[in-house]
Amino acid sequence: MNTKKIIFAGVITTLGVFAVALPAFAATTASFVPTPIKVATGQQFNVVVMVNPQGVKNYAEKVEVDYPANLLQVISFTPGNSWMTLQQPGYDSINNNTGVMIKTAGYPTGFSSQTLFGTILFTAKKAGSGTIAIDNQSIAFKAGAQTTTLTGTPAPFTISVATVPAASTTPAALAPVSTVNGQAIATATTPAGLASTANSQLAAAAANAGGVAYWVWILLVIAIILVIVLFILYRNRKGKM
Repeated sequence: MNTKKIIFAGVITTLGVFAVALPAFAATTASFVPTPIKVATGQQFNVVVMVNPQGVKNYAEKVEVDYPANLLQVISFTPGNSWMTLQQPGYDSINNNTGVMIKTAGYPTGFSSQTLFGTILFTAKKAGSGTIAIDNQSIAFKAGAQTTTLTGTPAPFTISVATVPAASTTPAALAPVSTVNGQAIATATTPAGLASTANSQLAAAAANAGGVAYWVWILLVIAIILVIVLFILYRNRKGKM
């Protein structure tokens, strides 16, 4: 056998070894969305878990998620479409004391590309930071009962102290206790900052009321004078008759 044939045979053998080993290198991975996570204390938020078999068909996943129990609490888990959950001890649990959630589900038709595994609803308990991670006990189930470890990149999170909204500077509407010409001049309780405004409104209303009374008296006097004049004219006309 000449040298060229030996080299060619070696290349073919090497490629064959890589072709056989390729599925083993295509490990299933998991990822979280969004990342990084920034929330406030007391806030509820969703974290989506995606699984990617890297082109090698998977039929089930056992996903264990670790989180700091002193900072986060799992409220619920919602599986993605087409998944059939396995609710058996050791395969389905949420432990907010230890900070571990285990969810296992099968995908009857199998999948070979990135797929939504489910959505976790968390509550941020107090301020702090940490990571949500895929535990090394997570497993990907492939064809022929073959299994591999499911790995993933942790999702960092930060919980800030919730800020209290500033009090509104606009006073709430207060019920009127008296009016002048239909205008409210006082309220049941008047904020100190509005005392001068209320006094100004009261003075303005009183001035308006005084002006109205003045013209009423003028019109009344004119009416009386007209009545007297008409009465005199009537008496004079009656005396001439």
